Amino acid sequence: MKQRAGVFTRVVRFLAFGLAIMTSFAPRLAAAQTTAAANPGYLVVVGKTTDRAKIGAYAASLPPIYASLDGYYLAIGAPGRGVTWLEGPWTDRSLIVAKFPTRAGADAFWWGEAYRAAIRKRDNAGVFSVVAIEGAGSTPFEGAGAGFLVVMTGPTGKGPHELQASERAAASLIDGVKRSGGQLVNSAGIGQFTPMEGDTVFDRVVVAAWPSLAARDAYLASADAAEAKRLRSLAGISAVAAANGIARTQTPPAATPKPTSEAPK
Repeated sequence: MKQRAGVFTRVVRFLAFGLAIMTSFAPRLAAAQTTAAANPGYLVVVGKTTDRAKIGAYAASLPPIYASLDGYYLAIGAPGRGVTWLEGPWTDRSLIVAKFPTRAGADAFWWGEAYRAAIRKRDNAGVFSVVAIEGAGSTPFEGAGAGFLVVMTGPTGKGPHELQASERAAASLIDGVKRSGGQLVNSAGIGQFTPMEGDTVFDRVVVAAWPSLAARDAYLASADAAEAKRLRSLAGISAVAAANGIARTQTPPAATPKPTSEAPK
């Protein structure tokens, strides 16, 4: 009887030891899973500068705010300087795509005390439209030489045929990007973004990326791109821009004296 009790005691102790080890590793495993599951966050900014002096002071205050949250620019430019508007009315606007490690990081940047103070420096200095999006996994391609395409579409309210065309345009975009060696940065679904500033008439904001400018431009010259454009024209309104990737940086490039130059976010 004593022998059985001893065996039972040893088994209980062994199980307790194993449970203790599993418990000690559980928080680390949970943290690792959370980190692995976290998707990047992005800010997509369309802007037009009207007061360059204010924008200059504003831009100078941004690098340490980005650095504090490990955020940086993926693309930043204006027409003739790394950005080409292909569809829509914003032919004179700058475009910025900024990345943060998580979607919550984009919110922390935008609503944080430091940026709330900085943004006052650009009051009445331009017109801006800003949305936040969550990435669909890690950014597929980035850095100098990468090619981006920002596609924004929305209905005009003329009928249900617009929604059908919008769905077909999104599906065409997805297929064409994939066939050309690119990937979507975020979901192409309706409403998969958060308006942060300005009025938006769009219900989709999609960013696609390619490993090179040549790969992106090959897509833009393809029948796939032509079909997606045709379907967007049936879906309502659209604004589409090609943007060139830049080397990872938290400092906007030096401004040049053009009235529609980039207005860093």
